[in-house]
Amino acid sequence: MKRKLYVTLSAVLAAGMFAACGQPFQASVSTVYITEKGTVIGADIEDFNEKYYDEKELKNYITESVDSYVAENGDGSVELESFEISSSKDKGSVARLYLNYASYIDYAQFNDVTLFAGTVKQAKEREYSFDQPFLKVEDGKLAEGVDEKELEKEDLNVVVVGENIHIKVDGKIQYVSDGNVKVVEKDTAEAAFDADNPGAEPAYILYQ
Repeated sequence: MKRKLYVTLSAVLAAGMFAACGQPFQASVSTVYITEKGTVIGADIEDFNEKYYDEKELKNYITESVDSYVAENGDGSVELESFEISSSKDKGSVARLYLNYASYIDYAQFNDVTLFAGTVKQAKEREYSFDQPFLKVEDGKLAEGVDEKELEKEDLNVVVVGENIHIKVDGKIQYVSDGNVKVVEKDTAEAAFDADNPGAEPAYILYQ
């Protein structure tokens, strides 16, 4: 069963299990933050103006999902950072959930999505292909295409993601795959992925 974060959010909302607490990273949309240390913070921001699930069922789901993953992968592999619900006349109720992951592997496994974070060399060793068009990013905006040799710089890091999500990195985005990435800021990009298309390619975000 996929442990998608929106299901987790629904569970927490219905069960009223957690209270909000502060954290340095704040997001206005669902975002995956790849930290300099290699840990991952997942922020899931969802509209919650209706209740879709049974309270007891969802409480059991969130408890069993987190406990099961931690039991298999060790303490600290996934941790709840905070949860809060805010309301406004314009947006209605919005739920915000932050989860900490020990590594990109834990995020990928817990959410059943593609996610890699490391150097370009490490990505190639794991058989991620760079045989596709890339665009250069200058001052936070897309520029011209790049030669493949430019992607071989030793100090380049890359995030490979198969999910519709914002990606934030500790660095400056240099290149992105053509057609499935929108640069939002110098350190943030929006990845697009068609999960219903078996041939869909994940998004690549390269940064220093």
